[in-house]
Amino acid sequence: MADTLLAIDGNSLVFRAYWALPTTMQDKEGRPTNAMYGFFTMLFRVVEEYHPTYIAVAFDRSEKTFRHKKYEEYKAGRRKTPDELLAQIPMLQDALGRVGVSWVDQAGYEADDIIGALSVQAEGRNMPSYIFTADRDQLQLIDDHISVVLTKKGVTETKLMTKDVLLEEMGLAPAQIPDLKALMGDASDNIPGIAGIGEKTALKLLHEYPTIETLYENLDRLPKNKLYEKLVGGKDSAFMSKDLATIETDMPLEKKLDDFRFTGFEGDGLRSVSEQYRFTSFLKRFDLGSEKIKTVKTETISPQELTILDDACEFAFLVKDGVRLAVDGETEYVIPLKQTLLDEGYDLNDVLRALKPFLADKKVIAHDVKSLMHEWGALFHDFYDTMLGAWVLSPSYPKYDLASVMKRAELEENAAGLFELSERQRDEIERMELENVMYEIEEPLLRVLYAMEEEGFRVSGEELARLGEKYDKEISGLTAKIFELAGQEFNISSTKQLAEVLFEKLRLPVVKKTKTGYSTDIEVLEKLEGKHPVIPYIVEYRALTKLKGTYIDGLTGMIRNGVIHTTFLQTATATGRLSSAEPNLQNIPVKSAMANDIRSAFVAPDGYRIVSADYSQIELRILAAIADDKHLKDAFMKGQDIHARTAAEVLGKDIGAVTPAERASAKAVNFGIVYGISDFGLARNLGITRKQAADYIARYFEEFSGVRKYMDEIIAQAHEDGFVRTLCGRIRYIPELSSGNYNIRSFGERAALNTPIQGSAADIIKIAMNRVEKALEKQGYESKLVLQVHDELILYAKDDEAGAVTELLRDCMENAMELDVPLRVNVAQGRTWAEAK
Repeated sequence: MADTLLAIDGNSLVFRAYWALPTTMQDKEGRPTNAMYGFFTMLFRVVEEYHPTYIAVAFDRSEKTFRHKKYEEYKAGRRKTPDELLAQIPMLQDALGRVGVSWVDQAGYEADDIIGALSVQAEGRNMPSYIFTADRDQLQLIDDHISVVLTKKGVTETKLMTKDVLLEEMGLAPAQIPDLKALMGDASDNIPGIAGIGEKTALKLLHEYPTIETLYENLDRLPKNKLYEKLVGGKDSAFMSKDLATIETDMPLEKKLDDFRFTGFEGDGLRSVSEQYRFTSFLKRFDLGSEKIKTVKTETISPQELTILDDACEFAFLVKDGVRLAVDGETEYVIPLKQTLLDEGYDLNDVLRALKPFLADKKVIAHDVKSLMHEWGALFHDFYDTMLGAWVLSPSYPKYDLASVMKRAELEENAAGLFELSERQRDEIERMELENVMYEIEEPLLRVLYAMEEEGFRVSGEELARLGEKYDKEISGLTAKIFELAGQEFNISSTKQLAEVLFEKLRLPVVKKTKTGYSTDIEVLEKLEGKHPVIPYIVEYRALTKLKGTYIDGLTGMIRNGVIHTTFLQTATATGRLSSAEPNLQNIPVKSAMANDIRSAFVAPDGYRIVSADYSQIELRILAAIADDKHLKDAFMKGQDIHARTAAEVLGKDIGAVTPAERASAKAVNFGIVYGISDFGLARNLGITRKQAADYIARYFEEFSGVRKYMDEIIAQAHEDGFVRTLCGRIRYIPELSSGNYNIRSFGERAALNTPIQGSAADIIKIAMNRVEKALEKQGYESKLVLQVHDELILYAKDDEAGAVTELLRDCMENAMELDVPLRVNVAQGRTWAEAK
């Protein structure tokens, strides 16, 4: 799971908690603790829902801020904060540090500014941020990577605010929130706004004029009535109010994002805080009644004393401050290693040589076996990987490194702890009936992935260089054309300069604004299509420069001896799909001339050709089988065009009479159904009204009643069990289903719909990979797997084996799992990846 920032408005939430809970809650010394208790209750809930890897709790300070220098009356007139609440803030800050959560304040600035600055830092890393607050001012920070979790009632109910939700509720973009405060003011912060203008009038004005700047530029167009007089008289106040209401995301933050890394709540700290402040429910919640980490006996041995392993069927193996071994969870044996020539201890290679017979003869318990194999070679004959075990049992955690897994299990990070962890995991795998997933799919796949990573994919540096020159020429031509049409030279890659040209010089209509100015993202450019001839050239320029930077230049720098070695991430997704990194070869574009160019640089070795096989509409075939829908199954059994058949069924016409536009609509519905598409989403995708989209979906479910029945049943089952399974039995827990927040709960329901389908597709291709590897080995072929891209497998096939390997590949993939509908594979071959598509 990707890194995520949870930025918490400390003052906002502690105030809400204080007023929501009785002040009769006290610690052993009689001090009120209601605000602390409510705060932690909210904190635990939001951490469970969003699984952050960074947490920052921001607080206001008592002294004045830069806003007071601009307007002395800022926040004047607020009622005095109760002493019982003020006393709890330093207690809370101390408690946060003890439980492993970082907090921050900064002189001259407010918590809002700190949160905004941190969220922008996170956005710079493409990291999602969730701002947890009761303050609607922070809605202005919402962006593609930034959402706001608003408290609604007490300390339990929240609402996830995104751009779409804000637009639906208020008809505003996030960047318009300061403009709203500029017009209507904010009594809580004593921001004056314009006298006599309330929220209703302010919203009406902003729906017509997106900013106060635009409003005042067009003021003469308004009727010369009382509202006009208020606007004229309140202009200075409006602009000052907007300035006060704007969060300072560019503040000179004294701390950086990395200072707020969160790896989980500290057990000892939670216990001591809970006991000190009488939060007994937290002790129960985290099962902190007693110390769980047990003491392990440690013995130092030499490589000559490895006879301790003679009678063991399996042993745990860990290299951390020495080579650590254990045959049970009680005792650890440590062989010290030399760090320098002068150190006492043994050379690692000598220790591994001494261990080699045991590694080849016994089951080895280790963590992240694939990485160990890359580091020291394929040492393990039989293994149990605790990293895989942790992920198979709980696939939604953000991290599965040894430290994180052992911390969650409350075990020491040593070999005895690793042995104990493996026993717990194997018991749980059996209890949850996950043996097939762990032992028949994931463990064999680990060896396949290791071999693929070692092999790598050959890439022609010469072809990439040729493409680089080609795109440089095209980019130069586009640059010249853009300058000609724009009437000036500027940095096209600069959002600020591009925005100035488009919206100030060329006077194109402003589509939306960000916190720092005009937006020029692809959504904006698409809406400006047809407004000026320069727009399509800018769109093409962006696509080309991105492709060249990411793929041409990026891949060139990763070629080693003519080969690129990606890393397959086996534990990175909750559905079971593989991903890859360094580089991510699964992200290479698919359908375009540029995509074809990139793939042309991926080549087969001499004497080999590339064979590519990808499943045809595998997720829809799985949906047909799982839902047992007669129309979907019949279409696949007859080999019909599934999208044309869908359109025919929904529209009540013959399949031969379906138009291309009708087929396209049916395709959007077919693939959207798998992801729980709404009428809003379908309307946006097809450019139709929500009513038309709703009618289409309704007719779809009338005709494909098996799909409707499946969706209802799987959601009900997920609510009851708290998880869903794939066809192979893989589990995904969905805690979002129990959320009191409608948006989060809806996300959980979409995950419940999609996971059995997408996860089953992932299982099927993994089974196919294991089958292909075994079949190649059995036949003695020199052909080999080199890449998996979701539903596609790519092999190097030796020239004289290509025909047989093509059929072997088709057979292994189409017969990976028996379904009520046939699995079909499209196979192609060529000297390059492009030719094999």
